[in-house]
Amino acid sequence: MDFLSTFLNVLIIVVLAVPGYFLRKVKLFPDTAASVLAVLLLYISQPFLMMASLFNKPFDSGMLINFAWVIGFAVVLQFAVYFVARLIFWKSKDEAAKRACVATSYLGNVGFMGIPVMQMLFPDNSDLVLYTVVYNIAFNAMTWTLGVYAITGEKKRINALKIILNPPTIAVIIALPFFFCNVPIPEKVMTPISYLGDMTLPLSMIILGVRLADMKPIRLVNDGKVYLATFVKLIVSPLLSLGIMLLVSLIVPIDGYVLVALYVIAAMPAASSALNFAEMYNGDRETAAASTLMSTILCIVTIPVLMLMCQFLI
Repeated sequence: MDFLSTFLNVLIIVVLAVPGYFLRKVKLFPDTAASVLAVLLLYISQPFLMMASLFNKPFDSGMLINFAWVIGFAVVLQFAVYFVARLIFWKSKDEAAKRACVATSYLGNVGFMGIPVMQMLFPDNSDLVLYTVVYNIAFNAMTWTLGVYAITGEKKRINALKIILNPPTIAVIIALPFFFCNVPIPEKVMTPISYLGDMTLPLSMIILGVRLADMKPIRLVNDGKVYLATFVKLIVSPLLSLGIMLLVSLIVPIDGYVLVALYVIAAMPAASSALNFAEMYNGDRETAAASTLMSTILCIVTIPVLMLMCQFLI
């Protein structure tokens, strides 16, 4: 994987946050802009991105074994990074900040950024996008369970219905029968679906820019915990995940593209869901926001460096 092309692709993605930043700074975006745009992102654009990623893609039964590997690894790798993050931050005295750091250490931006990044880095391999969509099924389920618990520390906050009743998962459930049965979707139907799905990445970056504009710069750079959470998410998470997968592959053969997909997914920056949960359940919003923003900014460098290893996996 070429460093410069990967660097430019990731840079282009992060630069999409600039309009949101400046529009908020000059007060053209109101205080509620991020929340309103987040609703549009979660309930409209991301679900349509999921459907667009499955519709009119060829399916054969041989894919099922790779899908099973993706789902299995999605669960195992997230638990692994979660427990490593717990060990790293266990001495922290600020309980709310510790929980925010743990959440941002393992919850990755898989849906909003993962699929577009995979499309940009591997435009000739649609299977990697499919693996990312399948990963999202397990990721969304764990986000509404382990993710909620990571922020709150309370099992009673976990709503089992949210595992299925969340917009991206519902969209996948709708699209899967068409995918498995190779039912073609007419172009006139696909066009609006694709348009709405394509909004996902720009919207998520604009929201990031708005939140960056609302944050005091000193808060972003003066907290050691934020740097540590960012290091765990961008470096420890992908390398630990790759190490576990390579160990398993010594025992059971695994498709190299499955390894690449999961490795790239693990390298994504922190997900905004950690911040959303902090806001919903009165967690440490500032630490969650700072960690999310910091990891998204620094992934411009870390993703291209980490992607250099992909050539040895396939």
